[in-house]
Parts: sequence; C-alpha cells; structure tokens
Amino acid sequence: MRTLLRSHPGRRAAGPAATTVAALGTVVVLALSGCTDDTSSPASTATSPTAPVLRPGRPGEPNASLSGSAALPSRTAAPREADVRFMQDMVVHHAQAIVMVSLVQDRLVDTEVKALAARIADEQRPEIGAMARWLEDHGQDVPPQAKDPQYGAGASHEHTGMPGMATQAQLAQLAKATGSEADRMWLRLMTAHHQGALAMVVQQHRDGTDDVVTQMGDEIHVTQSVQIRAMREMLDRLG
Repeated sequence: MRTLLRSHPGRRAAGPAATTVAALGTVVVLALSGCTDDTSSPASTATSPTAPVLRPGRPGEPNASLSGSAALPSRTAAPREADVRFMQDMVVHHAQAIVMVSLVQDRLVDTEVKALAARIADEQRPEIGAMARWLEDHGQDVPPQAKDPQYGAGASHEHTGMPGMATQAQLAQLAKATGSEADRMWLRLMTAHHQGALAMVVQQHRDGTDDVVTQMGDEIHVTQSVQIRAMREMLDRLG
C-alpha cells in the first residue's frame, strides 16, 4: 500500500526525521483500521453474479463460460403433463406385471421362467415406490396400485391407452393355465407387457422434460429390452 503525503501551503517543510515519523504513524493507523474492519465485517466468500462459471459441455462439445444471470442457479421447472402421466401410468403398468407373476408363479415349471418371473417382481416393486415418491414430491395423485398392486385386478374395465396391458380375459386364462402351457402363456403376455412399457418410455422421451423421469425411463427401457430378448429365447426353446 502506498501512502501519499501531501504538503500544505503555509507550512514549513518537515525535515527527514519528521517525515519518517509521520509516515510510520500513517502506516500504523492504516494497519489498525484494517484489523478493525476485518473483525467487524468479515469478507464475503460468496461468488459474484458477474464471476464467470465454467459449464462442462456434452460429449463432443466444448465447455462454455457463463457469466451474469446465466451463471446463477435457476428454479426447476414444474414437470410437464407427459412426465406426470408417465409416472402414474407406469405405476399401474408395473402393478399388473406383479399381478401376472403372482397369478402363476407357483405353477410355472421351467426353472428359467420361474427365476425371471421372480426377478421381474423384485425389480418392479421398488420402482413403483420410487415413482410414487416422485409423484408425492410434486403434489400429484398416486395411483392406489402403488400400495396394493392387486387393486382393480378384478375390475371389468380395460386399460385403454396404456400399451401392453393384459385384458381381464387373458388374466383369467393365465390364472387357470398349468404346466408348460402356463410357462408359455406367461412369457407371451409378459413379452407384450414389456413391449408396451418400451412404447411408454418412447412417448415420455418425446413429450416429457423432467430429468429424473427420463432417467427412470432409460433404466426401464434397458432392463426390459434385455428381458424381452430372454423371454423370446425361452419361448423358442419351449416350442
């Protein structure tokens, strides 16, 4: 820090010793002032809105430097109707898959089919819970199937507009099937059911915007695509 010493008209110029003393006194005063300011008003460590922020680019794209209001965090937009509808419908969709497993699990005879059926039920129960929590967090209605997958299983109405859902007549036939016929019927119905879920994911990707919903849709698409291939191979093997 430089201290500027001004000479005042009408005053005699001070000698070298006086000048040195005056300069030291000024430095001491300024140093004490700085300590007092640091104690009473600590410096803020908050990032200035004008400070540039580096935003990593997507794969293959360069990084971007943001400044001003563009660098400040923004509120998360409310989910679109497509996101809400996807989560609500997928709760119901998953619930029917669990019902389809429960209807026939004790009568399946092929070990691979039985293992896949159990795995599907074990996977989709926690997914229903995650979707229900998302809906609750966003103040949306949660289908009753989130708590009771069997809710509405015996209703006469069909699930119009929801692809892949088995009809009540098909569920009734599945409940009566035995032996290898139960294996084949379950595989056919569950394959169609999974294909319907993939179609629902595609629709959400087209119309929705919520990152959490899209990520869940991606996971469903990957898992069920693999399971569709496995079920087709089992059907070919069972004839």
